[in-house]
Amino acid sequence: MPSHRHLLLVALAPGLLFARPGRAADPAPADDPHAACKAAAATAAAEAARPASAQAAPAAAAVTLQDLPLVDQDGKTRRFRSEVVGDRIVVMDFVFTTCTTICPVLSSKMARLQERLGDRLGREVFLVSVSVDPARDGPPQLLAYSKKWKARQGWSFLGGTPADVEAVLKGMGAYTASVANHPPMFLVGDGKSGKWTRLNGFPEVDQILKQVDGLAAARGEKTAALGGGRP
Repeated sequence: MPSHRHLLLVALAPGLLFARPGRAADPAPADDPHAACKAAAATAAAEAARPASAQAAPAAAAVTLQDLPLVDQDGKTRRFRSEVVGDRIVVMDFVFTTCTTICPVLSSKMARLQERLGDRLGREVFLVSVSVDPARDGPPQLLAYSKKWKARQGWSFLGGTPADVEAVLKGMGAYTASVANHPPMFLVGDGKSGKWTRLNGFPEVDQILKQVDGLAAARGEKTAALGGGRP
């Protein structure tokens, strides 16, 4: 069975068409709507080929959770801070449904994380994918994308008005003016404690899960210190 690193390089192969050893990626044709994504994919492929120990380390993230209404894949309006995040432990990524390079890699990692979480998903931990292209990603598109990745209850795909989504993305440090230039990243946070960690690029699923488990353990330690029982 091919390794996950091999599969990642295969998924990013389109971006490698614009890269040559020892030099930066060549510019894609000006009329290519995915030019920036392909260039970023070439860089990401090089990053993926590096040993996990050499990849970017998780870093504390300062975020502002905007309590604005977003719309999920089922057409339900949910306020981002109070209803999507709330006091939950959340893993978040940023994608758009027509992306053919970076986003499928991010979503494949979320799908593998979903498998690893098992019955913790939707109870202890929640997954959130926010579209960076809300003008094109309405509920039907988000629903189709969620089915593509076999998303279960506890994994939300969110869009909304461009203005509201832009404000949410800016608060999370994930906004770029060009959809195709959005940086690959994951955010892992605890809405109750307010602690958030940013993992740039394409971290291993084990690395994401380690952050999740750290937040869950911190909750247990706090409960024990207060002399409480189950949360």
